[in-house]
Amino acid sequence: MSSKEDTGESQCVPEMSLDNNECVKDMVDAELEKLALSMELPDRIKKKANNVLETLLRYDEQKVIPKSSAIVCAIYIAAIDIRMPYGPSDPQLEIGYLDQPDITVSEILKKSQTSVPVLFRWMKYLGDANLSEAVRCHLKQLEKDYCVVSALYHTHERLWCSIFKEEQRGETDSIPLQTTISVNDKKHLCWVLFLLAKERLLTDSQIVEAFYILICCYEYVLRTTPGFQLNTPYDEVRVSEDSEKQSGLMLKILCEQFDLSLEEVTLVQKNRAEPCFEKLFHGNKNLELSSLTEQYERDHRQKGDLNELLFLWKDPHLQPLEQNGNLSSPRNDEPDGPPITPVRAALNTIQNLKKILSSTKDEPSPELLVHFKNCSQNPVKSIKERVDRLEKVFVEAFMQQTDRNQAPIAKQRFVLAKRLYYRVMESMLNHERERLSQTDFSKLLNIETFHVSLLACALEIVMMTYGASWNASFGTVCAGDSKFSFPWIVQTFSLHCYDFFKVLESFIKAEPILTKEIVRHLQNLEKRILEQLAWTRESPVFEALSKSEAPVVQAEPLAPSNTVSSADLYLSPMRVVKSKSSSSLSGGSPHKMSGSASPEKTPTKKSQSLAIFLNKVCRLGYLRLEQLFSLLVIPKDLQQRIWTCFEYCITKKTALLTGRHLDQIMLCSVYAICKVMEREIKFKIIIKTYAELPFASPSVYRCALIEGCEYGTIIVFYNQVFMHNMKNYILQFAPTRQSPTLSPAPKTITSPIYSLTSRPNFYVSPLKNSPFKPPLSPSQMTPRSLQLYSFGDITGSNEKLQRINDAMNRAKNGILGTTPKSQKRLRFDHPPEPDSSAATTQSSEVPIVVKKLKMTENSENPASGKEQNNEDMQDLSR
Repeated sequence: MSSKEDTGESQCVPEMSLDNNECVKDMVDAELEKLALSMELPDRIKKKANNVLETLLRYDEQKVIPKSSAIVCAIYIAAIDIRMPYGPSDPQLEIGYLDQPDITVSEILKKSQTSVPVLFRWMKYLGDANLSEAVRCHLKQLEKDYCVVSALYHTHERLWCSIFKEEQRGETDSIPLQTTISVNDKKHLCWVLFLLAKERLLTDSQIVEAFYILICCYEYVLRTTPGFQLNTPYDEVRVSEDSEKQSGLMLKILCEQFDLSLEEVTLVQKNRAEPCFEKLFHGNKNLELSSLTEQYERDHRQKGDLNELLFLWKDPHLQPLEQNGNLSSPRNDEPDGPPITPVRAALNTIQNLKKILSSTKDEPSPELLVHFKNCSQNPVKSIKERVDRLEKVFVEAFMQQTDRNQAPIAKQRFVLAKRLYYRVMESMLNHERERLSQTDFSKLLNIETFHVSLLACALEIVMMTYGASWNASFGTVCAGDSKFSFPWIVQTFSLHCYDFFKVLESFIKAEPILTKEIVRHLQNLEKRILEQLAWTRESPVFEALSKSEAPVVQAEPLAPSNTVSSADLYLSPMRVVKSKSSSSLSGGSPHKMSGSASPEKTPTKKSQSLAIFLNKVCRLGYLRLEQLFSLLVIPKDLQQRIWTCFEYCITKKTALLTGRHLDQIMLCSVYAICKVMEREIKFKIIIKTYAELPFASPSVYRCALIEGCEYGTIIVFYNQVFMHNMKNYILQFAPTRQSPTLSPAPKTITSPIYSLTSRPNFYVSPLKNSPFKPPLSPSQMTPRSLQLYSFGDITGSNEKLQRINDAMNRAKNGILGTTPKSQKRLRFDHPPEPDSSAATTQSSEVPIVVKKLKMTENSENPASGKEQNNEDMQDLSR
């Protein structure tokens, strides 16, 4: 079978027939020429846009995108590529663009009658059409900026209406003051001052920090605003330009009225906003609206993006679409509660974190000090020295990402993290004391990586909370993609992601009232570590594999992943695991490890942390495989063979993951097994289907490590690396050979429950800060609340309660009746039987957490589309 190797990225772009392409090209050229003429585009952008348009049309073979929108996208792409010819990493971009752009994004939208959300929608659809890195980065930043500024303009209007009196016609004519400007001009002044300040102060699109800057701009404008233009209580504050005390009073009132932290806003005002205003006005305190507007117009023209001043005039090209109206009305957790603004939603995440830490000091509590004293080697001194050292490291790194004036803000962030660090450590030690019935934790508390990981996790939570951005698509506040985004904190502390991984699950358990946003964020970090971040060349995973008997995946839900704490993970593999518990850790796999201890030999040391890590990697990979199987409509017999190959790569050919992504191994396993089983699916179909999955990343199939510093497409990786290492094993799955023993698929965990090992069939669902109160008496209940406390149709039905008790007693005594089937019923995995050998070291009341993993809905099978005959793959039989 002849074959050739394709090293390009064209595999992802469907081809069109030549005749049809030429016909469309002639038609599009005329329309593009017409729009380019109205925009007065220079020839270099027009020619570039023509070439881009041809690529976009080939990509959109189903003709989903309207032709007019494709032209707008092509012009936008061409303008950005020409503006940044050396890509987003050009060092000159740090000090501004070299030349003023030929056309701004706002001009493209206005002259083409296109809105920002429409541009974003079609650019996302075209996101896989070989766009340059410059365009991808610019589009990502443009959308972040737009979402944050859109939300803040809505807040700006609310602020203005709350602070300033409604302007009456002819009101200012009766005021004999030449310097008095109208209330509408004050609105304009606050907004343009904010736009100028945020461009100079914001390092990322962080909604909370931007709001603090907006408040500082209001306070600055209010210094020269007469009281008769203000509502109560602002009109009662008499502020002069030289009165720092009265200026602080106005800021205090603003913070009180909008439920803000005066301490945090004051830090922003003194260390950032005031120095910015001084430079902006060159020491001149007079606020001239016309000069500020001219300054912003110059800045906007030089940057070439959206003209955010147009929000003031409700420019239709900047307004969100109807379905994105949640920019100003995000979802509220309370079904009957009023909608909250994006700014308020972001501020609430900070307030929730502070509420958790309200009773915690930034030093060890008396109970935690008792834990330290009970250690044979008291760690209190080393802990304090380490915290002080890491604080200096953090503050310095924070300032490098922002500016030197940010030291007080960095220290404030660190204080919050330090409180969380001590709080969680105390909770962990309390749990260990109950679990192991011991009080000396010298070994754990003198492990450097344990403390650094715990503090790094606390800092990650604080940075995520303050760095929250606004996601317009989902109407939620989420962790922003900023300079401080993970793995910034582990890099700052020279920590490995594998060590950081060990603390995540115990951190969540130790602090049960963490907000759902924080828990979701930590869970996402774990997935990123499992899929890629733990597989760097210098990762301790590979050292652990070489020094320990590597366990393999188990079909049943792993008991150790639910019962083993961070203490076990950081101490592992120091503890010798007995043969019985070892079998429960790594049993159930058909693959036998070479060099594993026989029952007659002395048990070898096994790494519990490595066992749990690899099992989580396999489970994550299997869940992703299931979604890919569903979209590709792969038969069951092939599914198990693909999973067996995939698991073999993870557990036996782990070196394949070095510097790579778990999904790259998954895609290659799917293609290889289907091909060798003579049920080939074109690689371009697999890639295109993978791109539709919610966890998909274009870099997975565009940029795979080949060797050294050489990168190529996933197809190049398959031909040159994957098949070179896996060919002999994969050929065993050929129909003419006897297939290797197939690995059992891991069972899907479907319910986030706690189970108590001493009480079989007893499950407890976690309840955070229960809002429920003791039930009222029947006379005080409403008809609706009466139903909530009813077991059946009649409140207090003795017969129904008796039947429930009888059913519970039968289950307890092992007399189980027939349970009716129900599609809506939750299915619970039975907890493993308690290990008698561990009874003396582990409490019987240890809760086992079983996480819930959400699956996406199946979509239409893309494999039914038109396939090309020239698939550039190597023949497996070669």
